[in-house]
Amino acid sequence: MLEHLPAQLPEGHKNLSARLTGYALMFGDGRMQSRQVMPIDITYQAPTKAGVMKDKKKSMSMQANYCMFCGEKYDRDEPEAA
Repeated sequence: MLEHLPAQLPEGHKNLSARLTGYALMFGDGRMQSRQVMPIDITYQAPTKAGVMKDKKKSMSMQANYCMFCGEKYDRDEPEAA
């Protein structure tokens, strides 16, 4: 996760950290989809226009490619949840 996040942050950022905060099973189209989504809390420092480093926080979610319970890879043809 920490290898992929820097590409989404401002140039010059520092002190990146990320923390997985839980999981959720998604329901939709009248059925349960056994895909897990992990909320992620991200903190880093980014330079302002004046060149001063300022603490920033961001939240995003990461969808799993494999079931965290059985290790089975999810079917790509299964509909994505919104």
